[in-house]
Amino acid sequence: MSDVTSGNEVLDAIWSVLRRRIVDRGIAATELGAGLLRELGPLTRRDGELFAGGHRLNHDEQILPHLARATGLGFALYLGNRRIATSTILDAGRAPPIDAYADSELVDVCLRRGEVFKGPLRRAETPYQVIARPLLVGDRSGGSTPIGIIEAFQDERAYYELLAVSAKRRAAAHTREQDLWADEIASVGTFLDDVARRLQLLALNGNIIAAQAGEHGRAFRVVCRELGALADRARGTVTDVRKLLQAMGQDADDHGLLDSASQDPANDS
Repeated sequence: MSDVTSGNEVLDAIWSVLRRRIVDRGIAATELGAGLLRELGPLTRRDGELFAGGHRLNHDEQILPHLARATGLGFALYLGNRRIATSTILDAGRAPPIDAYADSELVDVCLRRGEVFKGPLRRAETPYQVIARPLLVGDRSGGSTPIGIIEAFQDERAYYELLAVSAKRRAAAHTREQDLWADEIASVGTFLDDVARRLQLLALNGNIIAAQAGEHGRAFRVVCRELGALADRARGTVTDVRKLLQAMGQDADDHGLLDSASQDPANDS
């Protein structure tokens, strides 16, 4: 299991899904790559170099770069357990050195057992998702003896940082939208608060005038009571608006989890 985490449950859950998609893409990409090599001709070893038909694969600069650009993954070829060619793109991470040896896990799974390897590996303290399958000796229908390995890889930190930056941008945009909405709602609340105060003052002054008018002010007092009731409803509306603003603030804090998680996008457990 990958050790790249942020401690944020939402971001880590998204990363877990994306990691599985990387593996699925790597499985399909290495199968495609192995198929392309077989289409060039039988895989053979000549003078310490790997050939597909008449195409020399050591230090390949044609097939692997196309695969890398098409799939968004880095690639490596091995003759036996020795790396003979690599190609990568920026987001896939640094390519491992040519002429170095395959990880022991790849040797065991791909060369000894003839199976597909898929899982995390650490290289130079960097976590990678690696998918590798054996290259088999034989014609286009495939053979049974592994002669080498084709590998697809993804630097987990590089990919996770892309996810975190995207989450940070979305959170920032969401926060700006919420701030604008909160300002607009706050201005409405201020207006309603002012209306409530004016209505209350008008009702109070009206009651004073009605009291001074005696019997003639009875109808006016009814109007003033309605004004007072309207002022109470206006104050209630202001209270509701303030509750809404508080709820919006809490929602912004919840969305801020993604923003805070993206400050340190890839911590090793």
